[in-house]
Amino acid sequence: MSEKNRFQQDVETVAQVLARRAGREDAVLEGQKLYQKFTETKQEPVRLAVALRGFFLEEGVNKEQRDAFGAYLKGRIRPAVEQLIEEEAVEKIQQLEELGWFGEKPLEGFIKIARERKKSAALVWLLHLKQEKYQYQDKDFSL
Repeated sequence: MSEKNRFQQDVETVAQVLARRAGREDAVLEGQKLYQKFTETKQEPVRLAVALRGFFLEEGVNKEQRDAFGAYLKGRIRPAVEQLIEEEAVEKIQQLEELGWFGEKPLEGFIKIARERKKSAALVWLLHLKQEKYQYQDKDFSL
């Protein structure tokens, strides 16, 4: 198994644990624990999963914490969107795109990832985004 796949599997595992734990805590306590884990851990898969969870929490995270999560995610946009594709969290991908955190070239990579992993909801949304923002280029096959 490649290092990249192992990293992504680790992120998915941590994300699943965080999601299960979330139902048992109130939002403020969850936000505090997420931020503490984010600042203390040196494990990148854990940081990414915690940042994704914390950034998209509706309540329980203050502006400073959300900004810290956001700054980290912006610098790690590819693995962040990869995880969101895996979860088929189209609304979250849309929020990141609306923030201007990725452009046409990364979008092409995300389309490829969604296609390879057979994540149809994410793939359809990404293809629609490409059509809306960047248009498909007609290829000239003239001789």
